[in-house]
Amino acid sequence: MQKCDIGGSWWKSLNEPKPYAFAFLILLGLILEFIVHYQLRIVVVYTHFYYLIIVVAGLWYGRKAILIALFFGALYIADNYLTIGLITPDALIRAGMFVIVAFVVGLISEQMNCYRDQLLERNRELEEINTQLESSQEAFKNANKKLNLLSGITRHDIKNQLMGLIGFIELSKETTTDPELLHFIEREETAAHAIERQIEFTKNYEDIGVLTPMWQDIGMKTKALRTLIPSGEIEIAVNVEGLEVLADPLLEKVFENLIDNSRRHGERVRHISFSSMQYGQDNLAIVYEDDGTGIHDSDKERIFEKGFGKHTGLGLFLSREILAITGFSIKESGVYGKGARFEILVPKGKFRFTNPVADNG
Repeated sequence: MQKCDIGGSWWKSLNEPKPYAFAFLILLGLILEFIVHYQLRIVVVYTHFYYLIIVVAGLWYGRKAILIALFFGALYIADNYLTIGLITPDALIRAGMFVIVAFVVGLISEQMNCYRDQLLERNRELEEINTQLESSQEAFKNANKKLNLLSGITRHDIKNQLMGLIGFIELSKETTTDPELLHFIEREETAAHAIERQIEFTKNYEDIGVLTPMWQDIGMKTKALRTLIPSGEIEIAVNVEGLEVLADPLLEKVFENLIDNSRRHGERVRHISFSSMQYGQDNLAIVYEDDGTGIHDSDKERIFEKGFGKHTGLGLFLSREILAITGFSIKESGVYGKGARFEILVPKGKFRFTNPVADNG
Protein backbone atom coordinates (compact mmCIF):
# COMPACT_ATOMS: atom_id res chain seq x y z
CA MET A 1 0.00 0.00 0.00
CA GLN A 2 1.31 3.45 -0.93
CA LYS A 3 1.98 5.89 1.86
CA CYS A 4 0.16 9.20 1.83
CA ASP A 5 3.23 11.39 2.33
CA ILE A 6 2.71 14.60 0.37
CA GLY A 7 5.32 17.29 -0.17
CA GLY A 8 8.16 17.80 2.24
CA SER A 9 8.64 18.85 5.84
CA TRP A 10 6.73 22.10 5.24
CA TRP A 11 3.59 20.08 4.48
CA LYS A 12 4.03 17.75 7.43
CA SER A 13 4.27 20.79 9.73
CA LEU A 14 0.64 21.61 8.87
CA ASN A 15 -0.63 18.28 10.21
CA GLU A 16 -0.38 19.34 13.86
CA PRO A 17 -1.61 22.56 15.55
CA LYS A 18 1.06 25.24 16.04
CA PRO A 19 -0.31 27.74 18.61
CA TYR A 20 2.55 30.25 18.17
CA ALA A 21 2.30 30.17 14.39
CA PHE A 22 -1.47 30.55 14.61
CA ALA A 23 -1.15 33.52 16.98
CA PHE A 24 1.24 35.11 14.50
CA LEU A 25 -1.32 34.66 11.69
CA ILE A 26 -4.00 36.35 13.80
CA LEU A 27 -1.67 39.21 14.62
CA LEU A 28 -0.81 39.55 10.95
CA GLY A 29 -4.51 39.66 10.16
CA LEU A 30 -5.00 42.49 12.62
CA ILE A 31 -2.13 44.44 11.11
CA LEU A 32 -3.57 43.98 7.63
CA GLU A 33 -6.97 45.10 8.88
CA PHE A 34 -5.50 48.28 10.28
CA ILE A 35 -3.13 49.15 7.43
CA VAL A 36 -4.84 47.89 4.32
CA HIS A 37 -8.48 48.48 5.19
CA TYR A 38 -8.49 51.32 7.70
CA GLN A 39 -5.63 53.39 6.31
CA LEU A 40 -5.45 52.46 2.61
CA ARG A 41 -9.23 51.96 2.22
CA ILE A 42 -8.82 48.64 0.34
CA VAL A 43 -11.79 46.40 1.19
CA VAL A 44 -11.65 43.46 -1.26
CA VAL A 45 -8.33 41.69 -1.79
CA TYR A 46 -6.84 41.64 1.69
CA THR A 47 -9.84 39.91 3.30
CA HIS A 48 -9.00 36.76 1.38
CA PHE A 49 -6.07 36.41 3.78
CA TYR A 50 -8.65 35.78 6.51
CA TYR A 51 -9.82 32.68 4.66
CA LEU A 52 -6.32 31.26 4.92
CA ILE A 53 -6.32 31.81 8.68
CA ILE A 54 -9.81 30.34 9.03
CA VAL A 55 -8.92 27.26 6.93
CA VAL A 56 -5.78 26.61 8.99
CA ALA A 57 -7.85 27.03 12.17
CA GLY A 58 -10.41 24.55 10.83
CA LEU A 59 -7.73 22.00 10.02
CA TRP A 60 -6.13 22.32 13.44
CA TYR A 61 -9.08 22.89 15.77
CA GLY A 62 -12.13 21.62 13.89
CA ARG A 63 -15.38 23.54 14.29
CA LYS A 64 -13.86 25.67 17.02
CA ALA A 65 -12.56 27.71 14.08
CA ILE A 66 -16.02 29.30 14.01
CA LEU A 67 -14.88 31.44 16.94
CA ILE A 68 -11.97 32.76 14.87
CA ALA A 69 -14.35 33.39 11.95
CA LEU A 70 -16.73 35.32 14.21
CA PHE A 71 -13.83 37.38 15.51
CA PHE A 72 -12.59 38.36 12.05
CA GLY A 73 -16.15 38.87 10.81
CA ALA A 74 -16.93 41.23 13.68
CA LEU A 75 -13.60 42.99 13.16
CA TYR A 76 -14.32 43.44 9.46
CA ILE A 77 -17.86 44.76 10.13
CA ALA A 78 -16.60 47.18 12.80
CA ASP A 79 -13.79 48.43 10.60
CA ASN A 80 -16.23 48.83 7.73
CA TYR A 81 -18.49 50.91 9.96
CA LEU A 82 -15.59 53.06 11.21
CA THR A 83 -14.34 53.62 7.68
CA ILE A 84 -17.51 54.60 5.81
CA GLY A 85 -19.93 55.23 8.69
CA LEU A 86 -22.36 52.37 7.98
CA ILE A 87 -22.61 48.58 7.88
CA THR A 88 -22.94 47.45 4.25
CA PRO A 89 -24.61 44.20 3.06
CA ASP A 90 -21.23 43.28 1.54
CA ALA A 91 -19.62 43.33 5.00
CA LEU A 92 -22.38 41.19 6.51
CA ILE A 93 -22.24 38.64 3.67
CA ARG A 94 -18.45 38.42 3.84
CA ALA A 95 -18.57 37.91 7.62
CA GLY A 96 -21.17 35.19 7.10
CA MET A 97 -18.92 33.50 4.58
CA PHE A 98 -16.13 33.45 7.16
CA VAL A 99 -18.40 31.47 9.49
CA ILE A 100 -19.60 29.10 6.75
CA VAL A 101 -16.05 28.34 5.61
CA ALA A 102 -14.97 27.74 9.21
CA PHE A 103 -17.91 25.37 9.78
CA VAL A 104 -17.37 23.34 6.58
CA VAL A 105 -13.59 23.06 6.91
CA GLY A 106 -13.85 22.27 10.63
CA LEU A 107 -16.49 19.58 10.06
CA ILE A 108 -14.45 17.94 7.30
CA SER A 109 -11.33 18.08 9.46
CA GLU A 110 -13.11 16.43 12.41
CA GLN A 111 -14.47 13.67 10.18
CA MET A 112 -11.05 13.07 8.66
CA ASN A 113 -9.49 12.90 12.11
CA CYS A 114 -12.20 10.49 13.22
CA TYR A 115 -11.56 8.25 10.19
CA ARG A 116 -7.83 8.49 10.82
CA ASP A 117 -8.28 7.40 14.45
CA GLN A 118 -10.48 4.51 13.33
CA LEU A 119 -7.90 3.42 10.77
CA LEU A 120 -5.14 3.60 13.36
CA GLU A 121 -7.21 1.49 15.72
CA ARG A 122 -7.95 -1.05 12.96
CA ASN A 123 -4.27 -1.13 12.07
CA ARG A 124 -3.37 -1.87 15.68
CA GLU A 125 -5.96 -4.65 15.76
CA LEU A 126 -4.67 -6.05 12.47
CA GLU A 127 -1.10 -5.95 13.75
CA GLU A 128 -2.17 -7.93 16.81
CA ILE A 129 -4.04 -10.41 14.63
CA ASN A 130 -1.03 -10.75 12.31
CA THR A 131 1.20 -11.38 15.30
CA GLN A 132 -1.17 -14.07 16.53
CA LEU A 133 -1.39 -15.59 13.05
CA GLU A 134 2.39 -15.67 12.72
CA SER A 135 2.64 -17.42 16.07
CA SER A 136 -0.09 -19.87 15.08
CA GLN A 137 1.53 -20.53 11.71
CA GLU A 138 4.87 -21.16 13.32
CA ALA A 139 3.27 -23.54 15.83
CA PHE A 140 1.41 -25.26 13.00
CA LYS A 141 4.60 -25.65 10.97
CA ASN A 142 6.43 -27.15 13.93
CA ALA A 143 3.55 -29.51 14.71
CA ASN A 144 3.22 -30.51 11.05
CA LYS A 145 6.96 -31.07 10.80
CA LYS A 146 6.89 -33.36 13.85
CA LEU A 147 3.85 -35.26 12.56
CA ASN A 148 5.42 -35.71 9.13
CA LEU A 149 8.62 -36.93 10.74
CA LEU A 150 6.70 -39.39 12.89
CA SER A 151 4.54 -40.63 10.02
CA GLY A 152 7.59 -40.89 7.75
CA ILE A 153 9.48 -43.02 10.27
CA THR A 154 6.42 -45.16 10.91
CA ARG A 155 5.72 -45.59 7.21
CA HIS A 156 9.37 -46.55 6.59
CA ASP A 157 9.29 -49.18 9.34
CA ILE A 158 5.99 -50.62 8.12
CA LYS A 159 7.26 -50.85 4.54
CA ASN A 160 10.38 -52.66 5.72
CA GLN A 161 8.28 -55.15 7.62
CA LEU A 162 5.90 -55.45 4.68
CA MET A 163 8.75 -56.21 2.27
CA GLY A 164 9.83 -58.99 4.58
CA LEU A 165 6.27 -60.30 4.75
CA ILE A 166 5.92 -60.28 0.95
CA GLY A 167 9.25 -62.09 0.67
CA PHE A 168 8.09 -64.84 3.02
CA ILE A 169 4.81 -65.10 1.09
CA GLU A 170 6.79 -65.64 -2.14
CA LEU A 171 8.86 -68.36 -0.42
CA SER A 172 5.67 -70.00 0.85
CA LYS A 173 4.27 -70.11 -2.68
CA GLU A 174 7.42 -71.77 -3.95
CA THR A 175 7.56 -74.41 -1.22
CA THR A 176 3.98 -75.70 -1.34
CA THR A 177 1.87 -77.41 -3.98
CA ASP A 178 -1.35 -77.69 -1.97
CA PRO A 179 -4.01 -75.85 -4.06
CA GLU A 180 -6.07 -74.85 -1.03
CA LEU A 181 -3.00 -73.53 0.78
CA LEU A 182 -1.87 -71.69 -2.36
CA HIS A 183 -5.28 -70.04 -2.53
CA PHE A 184 -4.88 -68.66 1.00
CA ILE A 185 -1.31 -67.56 0.28
CA GLU A 186 -2.45 -65.67 -2.83
CA ARG A 187 -5.11 -63.89 -0.79
CA GLU A 188 -2.46 -62.97 1.75
CA GLU A 189 -0.29 -61.63 -1.07
CA THR A 190 -3.21 -59.55 -2.41
CA ALA A 191 -3.82 -58.09 1.04
CA ALA A 192 -0.11 -57.31 1.48
CA HIS A 193 0.03 -55.43 -1.85
CA ALA A 194 -3.16 -53.53 -0.93
CA ILE A 195 -1.50 -52.44 2.30
CA GLU A 196 1.54 -51.36 0.28
CA ARG A 197 -0.64 -49.16 -1.96
CA GLN A 198 -2.44 -47.68 1.03
CA ILE A 199 0.88 -46.75 2.63
CA GLU A 200 1.93 -45.07 -0.59
CA PHE A 201 -1.39 -43.20 -0.58
CA THR A 202 -0.69 -41.82 2.91
CA LYS A 203 2.61 -40.44 1.59
CA ASN A 204 0.88 -38.68 -1.32
CA TYR A 205 -1.97 -37.40 0.84
CA GLU A 206 0.52 -36.05 3.38
CA ASP A 207 2.06 -33.85 0.67
CA ILE A 208 -1.22 -32.26 -0.49
CA GLY A 209 -1.25 -28.49 0.07
CA VAL A 210 2.20 -28.44 1.69
CA LEU A 211 3.91 -26.75 -1.26
CA THR A 212 2.90 -23.46 -2.88
CA PRO A 213 0.75 -23.77 -6.05
CA MET A 214 2.78 -23.22 -9.20
CA TRP A 215 2.18 -22.63 -12.91
CA GLN A 216 2.50 -25.94 -14.75
CA ASP A 217 2.61 -26.67 -18.48
CA ILE A 218 -0.08 -29.28 -19.07
CA GLY A 219 1.40 -30.26 -22.42
CA MET A 220 4.76 -31.11 -20.89
CA LYS A 221 3.17 -32.90 -17.92
CA THR A 222 0.94 -35.10 -20.05
CA LYS A 223 3.60 -35.94 -22.65
CA ALA A 224 5.86 -37.14 -19.85
CA LEU A 225 3.19 -39.69 -18.86
CA ARG A 226 3.94 -41.74 -21.98
CA THR A 227 6.97 -43.21 -20.21
CA LEU A 228 4.65 -44.84 -17.63
CA ILE A 229 3.08 -47.13 -20.22
CA PRO A 230 4.89 -50.00 -21.98
CA SER A 231 5.56 -49.25 -25.64
CA GLY A 232 2.69 -50.24 -27.92
CA GLU A 233 0.16 -50.80 -25.13
CA ILE A 234 -1.76 -47.50 -25.19
CA GLU A 235 -1.44 -44.43 -27.41
CA ILE A 236 -1.58 -41.03 -25.65
CA ALA A 237 -2.56 -37.99 -27.74
CA VAL A 238 -1.85 -34.55 -26.30
CA ASN A 239 -3.66 -31.48 -27.60
CA VAL A 240 -3.69 -28.74 -24.97
CA GLU A 241 -2.23 -25.88 -27.05
CA GLY A 242 0.31 -24.43 -24.65
CA LEU A 243 -2.02 -24.48 -21.66
CA GLU A 244 -0.63 -23.63 -18.20
CA VAL A 245 -2.57 -23.89 -14.93
CA LEU A 246 -1.85 -22.68 -11.41
CA ALA A 247 -2.19 -25.84 -9.34
CA ASP A 248 -0.72 -27.91 -6.53
CA PRO A 249 2.63 -29.51 -7.51
CA LEU A 250 0.95 -32.93 -7.12
CA LEU A 251 -1.23 -32.25 -10.19
CA GLU A 252 0.71 -34.87 -12.17
CA LYS A 253 -0.57 -37.47 -9.67
CA VAL A 254 -4.08 -36.69 -10.90
CA PHE A 255 -3.12 -37.56 -14.49
CA GLU A 256 -1.23 -40.66 -13.33
CA ASN A 257 -4.29 -41.83 -11.40
CA LEU A 258 -6.56 -41.29 -14.40
CA ILE A 259 -4.27 -43.37 -16.63
CA ASP A 260 -3.97 -46.04 -13.94
CA ASN A 261 -7.75 -46.07 -13.64
CA SER A 262 -8.10 -46.61 -17.41
CA ARG A 263 -5.56 -49.45 -17.43
CA ARG A 264 -7.17 -51.19 -14.45
CA HIS A 265 -10.85 -50.81 -15.29
CA GLY A 266 -11.11 -49.82 -18.97
CA GLU A 267 -10.55 -53.45 -20.08
CA ARG A 268 -9.92 -52.61 -23.75
CA VAL A 269 -8.27 -49.17 -23.60
CA ARG A 270 -5.97 -48.53 -26.56
CA HIS A 271 -6.23 -44.76 -26.89
CA ILE A 272 -6.08 -41.91 -24.33
CA SER A 273 -6.28 -38.20 -25.12
CA PHE A 274 -5.78 -34.91 -23.28
CA SER A 275 -7.45 -31.76 -24.60
CA SER A 276 -9.01 -28.53 -23.38
CA MET A 277 -12.29 -26.75 -23.96
CA GLN A 278 -14.00 -23.53 -22.93
CA TYR A 279 -16.28 -24.17 -19.98
CA GLY A 280 -18.85 -21.44 -19.48
CA GLN A 281 -17.86 -17.82 -19.98
CA ASP A 282 -14.77 -17.58 -17.76
CA ASN A 283 -13.75 -21.17 -17.03
CA LEU A 284 -11.81 -23.84 -18.87
CA ALA A 285 -11.78 -27.62 -18.65
CA ILE A 286 -8.94 -30.11 -19.15
CA VAL A 287 -10.55 -33.13 -20.79
CA TYR A 288 -9.25 -36.70 -20.34
CA GLU A 289 -10.78 -39.43 -22.53
CA ASP A 290 -10.18 -43.11 -23.17
CA ASP A 291 -11.82 -45.68 -25.45
CA GLY A 292 -12.49 -48.32 -22.79
CA THR A 293 -15.73 -49.66 -21.36
CA GLY A 294 -16.61 -46.46 -19.56
CA ILE A 295 -18.40 -45.96 -16.24
CA HIS A 296 -22.01 -46.71 -15.30
CA ASP A 297 -24.21 -43.67 -14.72
CA SER A 298 -24.90 -44.88 -11.17
CA ASP A 299 -21.15 -44.85 -10.39
CA LYS A 300 -20.18 -41.45 -11.87
CA GLU A 301 -20.21 -39.76 -8.45
CA ARG A 302 -19.33 -42.77 -6.32
CA ILE A 303 -15.97 -43.33 -8.06
CA PHE A 304 -14.61 -40.27 -6.23
CA GLU A 305 -15.55 -41.64 -2.82
CA LYS A 306 -12.83 -43.04 -0.59
CA GLY A 307 -12.82 -46.83 -0.66
CA PHE A 308 -15.00 -47.27 -3.76
CA GLY A 309 -13.70 -49.74 -6.36
CA LYS A 310 -12.03 -53.08 -6.69
CA HIS A 311 -8.61 -52.07 -5.36
CA THR A 312 -7.78 -49.47 -2.70
CA GLY A 313 -10.39 -47.01 -3.94
CA LEU A 314 -8.04 -44.13 -3.22
CA GLY A 315 -6.80 -42.95 -6.62
CA LEU A 316 -9.74 -40.82 -7.76
CA PHE A 317 -10.45 -39.71 -4.20
CA LEU A 318 -6.87 -38.48 -3.94
CA SER A 319 -7.19 -36.77 -7.35
CA ARG A 320 -10.23 -34.80 -6.26
CA GLU A 321 -8.49 -33.74 -3.03
CA ILE A 322 -5.42 -32.52 -4.94
CA LEU A 323 -7.54 -30.50 -7.36
CA ALA A 324 -9.64 -28.97 -4.59
CA ILE A 325 -6.55 -27.35 -3.04
CA THR A 326 -6.54 -24.69 -5.79
CA GLY A 327 -10.31 -24.60 -6.44
CA PHE A 328 -10.39 -27.14 -9.29
CA SER A 329 -13.15 -29.74 -9.59
CA ILE A 330 -13.54 -32.99 -11.53
CA LYS A 331 -16.46 -34.94 -12.93
CA GLU A 332 -17.02 -37.95 -15.18
CA SER A 333 -19.14 -37.26 -18.27
CA GLY A 334 -18.48 -40.24 -20.54
CA VAL A 335 -20.98 -42.65 -22.08
CA TYR A 336 -20.92 -46.21 -20.73
CA GLY A 337 -19.75 -48.60 -23.43
CA LYS A 338 -17.88 -45.88 -25.36
CA GLY A 339 -15.22 -44.87 -22.85
CA ALA A 340 -14.49 -42.74 -19.81
CA ARG A 341 -14.37 -38.93 -20.01
CA PHE A 342 -13.13 -36.82 -17.11
CA GLU A 343 -13.48 -33.03 -17.13
CA ILE A 344 -11.21 -31.05 -14.79
CA LEU A 345 -12.77 -27.62 -14.32
CA VAL A 346 -10.18 -24.84 -13.98
CA PRO A 347 -11.59 -21.58 -12.56
CA LYS A 348 -10.96 -18.10 -13.91
CA GLY A 349 -7.50 -16.72 -13.12
CA LYS A 350 -5.98 -20.20 -12.72
CA PHE A 351 -5.17 -20.83 -16.40
CA ARG A 352 -3.31 -19.09 -19.20
CA PHE A 353 -2.04 -19.86 -22.70
CA THR A 354 1.58 -19.47 -23.79
CA ASN A 355 2.95 -20.64 -27.14
CA PRO A 356 0.28 -22.94 -28.62
CA VAL A 357 1.62 -26.37 -29.41
CA ALA A 358 -0.39 -29.37 -30.59
CA ASP A 359 0.90 -32.93 -30.47
CA ASN A 360 -1.15 -35.87 -31.56
CA GLY A 361 1.53 -38.50 -31.29
